[in-house]
Amino acid sequence: MTLLIDLQNAAVDASEDLGTLLRKCKVLAARLDNQPLENWLIWESNGYPEDVPVPDYRQWPLEVKGHFSGYAGSGLRDAPIPSICLPEHVRGSYENYSCRLSISSIEATLRESDGRPLRVPTGDLAVALGTNVYEGNNCLQAWAEFSPNNLHELVNAVRNKVLDFSLALWKRFPDLGELDAKTSEAEAKAINQIFNTTVYGGSANLVGNASNSTFNLNFSAGDFAGLRQFLLEHGVSEEDAQMLEKAIDQEEEPVTDAGFGPHISDWISRMVAKAASGSWNISVGAAGGLLAQALGKFFGL
Repeated sequence: MTLLIDLQNAAVDASEDLGTLLRKCKVLAARLDNQPLENWLIWESNGYPEDVPVPDYRQWPLEVKGHFSGYAGSGLRDAPIPSICLPEHVRGSYENYSCRLSISSIEATLRESDGRPLRVPTGDLAVALGTNVYEGNNCLQAWAEFSPNNLHELVNAVRNKVLDFSLALWKRFPDLGELDAKTSEAEAKAINQIFNTTVYGGSANLVGNASNSTFNLNFSAGDFAGLRQFLLEHGVSEEDAQMLEKAIDQEEEPVTDAGFGPHISDWISRMVAKAASGSWNISVGAAGGLLAQALGKFFGL
């Protein structure tokens, strides 16, 4: 039995622990030497850091509720709090909650859940709301909650993505991932495209002719200030531009025959993930083309 078929069997077996399935997938990622796949597996297994945008299957709206105290002992309990009443600077985090828990934590939560809504801490939200929600009533306690079904759907999404990815690879390259199999440069590019299509829901070539779009690159090779300005003009954040500069400085060989070095490749995969999740306002395909052309120009390719 090949590793790809083993992954497919494990993915369709509902009794197979998802954490075990992800560990099997890590073996495949290591044999393929595919950094985007490795990153995704690490984040799903260990939880998503704050500086990494979560995929869309890990995002959903929360329902905010609270207890309120009114005049002469009156009040409201478990009363809904409309999103328009939330402070503007935190409203988005409730309207589009990002679940960063590891798969093992999610599965443990589901095992302990009795079907009731799951709560998310809101810090000092009650103080910020005060009497601004219900006239004559002061907010004593506020919380946000969501249905356990959201976590069930998340777990199913991850399992289905492993299955879809392994099936797509098997159809095209049945022997990939075997100990005696070599991964060519063309196969590596195809793997990246299959990964972005099946896991993040879009396609992206990260090097080479990645897009039909042509961007106006008004900077010369080696001009990082010009590259930085170009990226900022196309929606890349200042923080991400600084991370790219750090990645370039860390590379011993920024560009090889196989493509960009590991630090730059990791940065690219993070940016494509941001495009896929919607936190970078650009399509996944356009993101791949923009980054490929910009970095190609910077390195004189």
